[in-house]
Amino acid sequence: MATGALELSHIKRENVTAKNPDFQRLHSEESAAIRRPPGIKKSISWGNRSDYTRSLSPQALTVAVFLVEKSGRLLNLEEGRNTEAGTINTIMSENLSLPPIASQVFCVWLISPLLQLQLKSHHRPFRLRQVWPELLRKFTNTPDEVCEKDEPILCYQRSSFFPLAEERRIKDDRVVRRLFEEAKHNVLCGNYPISSKDALTLGGILAYIDNGKYDKEEHAPGCFKNKLTDYLPAWVCKSNWPFLGRSPNSAIEHKLLQEYENVSQQVSDVKACHKMFLEYCWNFSFYGSVFFRGQIERPTSSLLSNILGNSDLPVRVAINREGVHVIDDNKNDILLSLAFEELSWDYTPAPAHEPGCLDTFWLEFDAPDRSSDPEEAVQRLQIFSKQAEMMDAMVESCVLCDESGPHGTLGKVRCRVDRLSLSTLEGTLDRKKGSNRSFTMSNPFRKRHSTGH
Repeated sequence: MATGALELSHIKRENVTAKNPDFQRLHSEESAAIRRPPGIKKSISWGNRSDYTRSLSPQALTVAVFLVEKSGRLLNLEEGRNTEAGTINTIMSENLSLPPIASQVFCVWLISPLLQLQLKSHHRPFRLRQVWPELLRKFTNTPDEVCEKDEPILCYQRSSFFPLAEERRIKDDRVVRRLFEEAKHNVLCGNYPISSKDALTLGGILAYIDNGKYDKEEHAPGCFKNKLTDYLPAWVCKSNWPFLGRSPNSAIEHKLLQEYENVSQQVSDVKACHKMFLEYCWNFSFYGSVFFRGQIERPTSSLLSNILGNSDLPVRVAINREGVHVIDDNKNDILLSLAFEELSWDYTPAPAHEPGCLDTFWLEFDAPDRSSDPEEAVQRLQIFSKQAEMMDAMVESCVLCDESGPHGTLGKVRCRVDRLSLSTLEGTLDRKKGSNRSFTMSNPFRKRHSTGH
């Protein structure tokens, strides 16, 4: 599933031709298949076929807006198809009985299994729905026939631009509950690249929320045998599934019960669990990120590259108000995590005359060994993706948010044209693939996320 937040006002429509093969990459991302999330039998259809949208008058509409836990609310839109996302956000906040700050914490998203777009207040979702197939063709590798059939839904989710520092100060239990539900969703569905230890700790909190205080007699070994995926990401549970008729390993359940017991000694009610879960997730460097799909060049020295002909490595690029985080999509491991003040970035469109090539999102950062040689002092990473333009817009928006904010926490941010614009690279770098000191899997400059535990 290709995901990402789209700042429509930043997207440039012109095609720019890049003259060097270093800025090209043929498609190798797999075409995404349509999958409906459980609990939603049909997404919003925006015409007469709709189960969720029906005309009340030539102007008014009733539309469903979903939450991450797959429940939804029917909202009456008096302005009909001209309703702006900001209006829907306000109505949804009132419908959920949330305080005024909720309109800043949350926003309206237009999502499907293929693409997710965070809408600005002035965007009109119904108009974006009309061009949805075109957006899928531009930002995903989805076949035309699938693009035409895909139907997005409206969702009420956390705004990727809401500052974490402000979120930490929120005391309202209703807002905390909504933030908890979204963090829980990102953990269980595997969006967050957390360790098995982190997953078990968070799973213990979820077990308390569902079952109350731990009781040794009631919660004996085996009680969660068929419910592990209710509390843990699927990848944690898979390693303990039966194999060739053998009994499943109970180690994961045993550890989960231990965490459940530990949580029971620290909290007294479910509301405390919501806050505890959030506080744990706040320590992840990628918390609150928008996720994009891409691919990077696999190291030529790796055995797998020799076997597969140096095929690219699929990655997810997580971007939040704190920085950029590159995740190995196969292993769900963090390869690179950089704060904005540690990087420069740029975006290069694919050549207009070569439709099979992908756009490039560039990251430049200081090498970990701090070599005295200028050519060795920095590393550059190319991320090939049809969503590179969205990554560029997201980074630029996050940087502008912090520069214009009251606290200005970023300090001096390296603008994308400071060190990595094509004009500064031209004449100083040999752009043939592999000639630069590129980011490699054997020598990444990474920052481990802190859990605080």
